[in-house]
Amino acid sequence: MKPFWEKEEESPFTLEKIGEEKIREVEGSLGVTLPDTYKKLILELNGGFTVRNAFPTIQLNSWAEDHIQFDHLRGFAKGDGIMNSPQLSEELELPEGLVFISGEEDTWIAMDYRQTKEHPPIHYFDLEMEVDFKLANSFDDFIEKLYI
Repeated sequence: MKPFWEKEEESPFTLEKIGEEKIREVEGSLGVTLPDTYKKLILELNGGFTVRNAFPTIQLNSWAEDHIQFDHLRGFAKGDGIMNSPQLSEELELPEGLVFISGEEDTWIAMDYRQTKEHPPIHYFDLEMEVDFKLANSFDDFIEKLYI
């Protein structure tokens, strides 16, 4: 796997280190199976800035004409990171079944569990432009296409 975490820069997205037992608790709490690659990354570092910080797209969005920003991956802790996805969905007036892995303010990237409980596609939500589109069929496909 290509280098993923930007470890040189301190990140407000990095949460307390966790183990596999905590991952199982989170999956139970959210009612989903998290992608294996996501779990491996979170065991290494529980959220933080990413080395490859962009994802290509030709879809209309408010970030850029040819990509979206992906500068951090959210980890989890009680009431923080992906654990606040249900409240965030409600606050942003987005559908239930989303697990937000990155984003702030008007642009969000989520694992989309609306149609499944495992192997979710990755979606992009641009609230300013009222856009929801699929970025990748899986978390692995998403990670593979990230670039600097």
